[in-house]
Parts: sequence; C-alpha cells; structure tokens
Amino acid sequence: MKRGLLYCAVLALVAGSLPPIGRTQAAATPENARQWLERMLDSTQTLNYEGTFIYVQGPHVEAMRVIHGGGPEGERQRLVSLSGPPREVVVANNNVICLLPKQQATFAGGDYRRSPFPLSLPRELGRLESHYELQMLGEDRVAGLDAQVIAIKPRDAWRFGYRLWLDRRNGLALRSALLDERGQPVEQLMFTDLQLKSRIDDAAFAAPALAPESAAPGAGPNANSPRMPKGEVVTQSAWRVEQLPEGFAEVSHNRFAEASGRHPTEHIVFADGLATISVFLERLEGESPLLQGSSQLGSMNAFGMVINGHQVLVVGEAPAATVQRIAASIQYQPEAGKP
Repeated sequence: MKRGLLYCAVLALVAGSLPPIGRTQAAATPENARQWLERMLDSTQTLNYEGTFIYVQGPHVEAMRVIHGGGPEGERQRLVSLSGPPREVVVANNNVICLLPKQQATFAGGDYRRSPFPLSLPRELGRLESHYELQMLGEDRVAGLDAQVIAIKPRDAWRFGYRLWLDRRNGLALRSALLDERGQPVEQLMFTDLQLKSRIDDAAFAAPALAPESAAPGAGPNANSPRMPKGEVVTQSAWRVEQLPEGFAEVSHNRFAEASGRHPTEHIVFADGLATISVFLERLEGESPLLQGSSQLGSMNAFGMVINGHQVLVVGEAPAATVQRIAASIQYQPEAGKP
C-alpha cells in the first residue's frame, strides 16, 4: 500500500466523524446523562443540515464545512476543509472517498463502521458504562443555542474521556471535547453556524473530482483515483495480538492490496464501544518504514515498528500507553498463517 494511501486509510478511520442531528420534535427532557446520550443516538439518522465548525488539535485550528443527509436510505455526508490544503471526504453508499491534493482514494465499507460525530457509541449503553462513567455537568450555550453538558469519564487510564454539549431542544451535538489522561482537551469541535434543511440535493454528495493538473492528459476527472477494494476477511493470519487492555475486543480483520498485488496489508480494528484502535501490518518490500517509535497528532496516538520485514503501525484515539501496549503484544507466527 503506497504511503499516501496509507495516510488516506488512517484519515478514513475518522471520516465517519461528521455531525449527527437530532429530530426536531417535542420530547420529554432527559433526566440523566444516559438518557441524553440515548436521545443523541436516536437522532443520528433523521435530519438534513449544513454547517460550519471549528476543529482544534493542540495549536492547530481549522475551519470545516459539513453537509449531512439523513433518512430511510441511510446517512450521506461531505466534509470540506476551508483552510490549509484543499481536502474533501465524502461518505456515501458505505464508501469513503478521500481527496488530497493530486491524489484520491476510495475505501469500500466493511462490516464494522464508526457511528457519526462526535464519537462512536454502542446502541446498548450498558456496555459503555462498564468502562466509562456518565455524568451531567450543567448547562451552557454554543452557537447561540442552549446546551446540556454531558461527561463521559474513563474508569481507568487506558482510554480518553469526552465532554459533549447537546442542544437541549433536539439532542444535537453542538460541541465536543476529547480529554487526555489529565483531563486536558486534545481535540475539540464546535459549530459556529448550522442550518436545518428539508432536503439535501444528491449532487452535494457526488464524488469529489481531482484538480485538472493531477489527471492524465485526455483522461476523465477520476483517472488517478485508485479504488481500495473491500478487504478480504482474514480467517487465518500469521499475526497475533496477545494482550489487549480490558474492555477492548477485535471487531474486524481484513486484508487488502493494490491492484498490482503489491503492498498487501492486514488491517485489524479493536474497540471498547467508544475508543477505536487500528493495527496496520504491511510488508515493506525494500521500502523505508513509515514510522518507528511513537508519534502524536492531537487525539491520535501512533506507534510504529518493524517486525520480520513488515511495517507494524498501531493508531488510535487513545493514550500513548494504550497503543504501545497493543504494539508490544503483537507477534508474528509464520506457520499460523499457512493454509
């Protein structure tokens, strides 16, 4: 898998992080934190909207435009950067299309898919409460709207916590903050404007086109747009993750490769109902490793190493100690991967 596409794959992990919107309906005001989260879950696939939000990762500040369509056919969403290099992500028909300058890739959806902004929540919140405490933190205002503040606090040091500002009228997530082990924000999103729509035109979710200079002469706009096929489910692998932090479980294990057959990559996803951690296992084939050691970008911690000629990359919205613990427990057993 080419280095640029691996970057897109990591970006695609959070491409589902686009804001849900609640039903505009008269409903009893929830009385506790769990009821507020249930209200948010119930409202994630119903309404259409457009809005602008500010995204903050440490010193990095970015403005993003989002278009979201809901309904019986499912969710469709488009995210466009308003600052920095032009970037777009479109999620439609269970595909994620990632556009970077002069490069585009399509990732087919799989059985495991993150729920929308601002975090993944299981439909059964009892699973979440095994490892997180839910709390009411009072009221506030965001984008001129009254909001109820909810805290999701981890019960141990293996995961991050959240603070959510939910519209008191309909449960819409107006703002979110991801908090590190010390309770300090490492990532924040906040709407600055939001408009509900009766409908969103289908054209709003069309695949983004590459800039003309990035396309081959005489070719169509997507000539340089490699499509990453849906991964083949792995039932037999030489790779083992021997020890996971309590509460984490494997939710998918797939193998995919470029059309040429080069750079075969295994992708394993672990989750605890809220936090998601990915493990990428890619044969280097003489290329330099993408990462050795630890790295952090806002809420995303990563740890890379080389095992038996493979790049091993663990990435997730979790403390550095969590991704390092998972990386340290990865073992390569060639005999186990043979038919």
